[in-house]
Amino acid sequence: MMLKGKGSTTTHGQTTGETRILTIGRTHTLAEGFRQLVANHVRNDIPIDTTSYSHLPQKNQHSSSYRAIFVIIDSPHAFLESLAVVENVRAENLTPIISVIMTGRGTYNKMKYHLAGADHCIKFSSVPDENVEVLSDFFCSTEWQREISLVLDPTRMCLHGLDQKLEISFAEMKVLEALTHTKNHILSHDEIASVMGLNINFYDPRALEKSISRLRGKIKSTYGTNAIQSIRGHGYRLSRGLISSS
Repeated sequence: MMLKGKGSTTTHGQTTGETRILTIGRTHTLAEGFRQLVANHVRNDIPIDTTSYSHLPQKNQHSSSYRAIFVIIDSPHAFLESLAVVENVRAENLTPIISVIMTGRGTYNKMKYHLAGADHCIKFSSVPDENVEVLSDFFCSTEWQREISLVLDPTRMCLHGLDQKLEISFAEMKVLEALTHTKNHILSHDEIASVMGLNINFYDPRALEKSISRLRGKIKSTYGTNAIQSIRGHGYRLSRGLISSS
């Protein structure tokens, strides 16, 4: 299968374990323009495909081979259309990092995109150099590099990785287990409180924040990676592909 677009590079006849990137725009022209930006940050041997909102890849077309998928949104007026794109892409792709790139002026509801399945919501500025730095940070992140792979052992209540074992509490184990099993790797504050066995009507949000901060700090000090990110006004997100359950 070859995605129909100016930037489509090669067929998908290779193994699904390969590293590929997909850029999706409202039009092929937008997707191709972003493809050129991405190409400056990755190795030449990493294929970068492009397509449009109306020609999304299907699961039976080996789209699981993508390491990262970028959905470009050039206008807030395309909110409903682009939100549906993110939902459809995530439904067929549980493994790739999905990043929503907002290039147009105006206000965007980032929370809706996160809940639809986006891992990152990035608002591009009018300063090109700043956007280059944002992309550079993404491709330098542990989430893209995937040099660390941790395994959660619920029976022994610990994390394994890099020849190190990190012991965690029962509540911490339940939180990590719940995060790994959700499609978008996101849990709200109330959902986390419920997983931890707290009364969602009376728990102290500050105490919950301290508990997650403590868990995040333990993972950071042991493995050197930020495993859990805060989603402002909602809850927390687990870095995709970092932790799996044994």
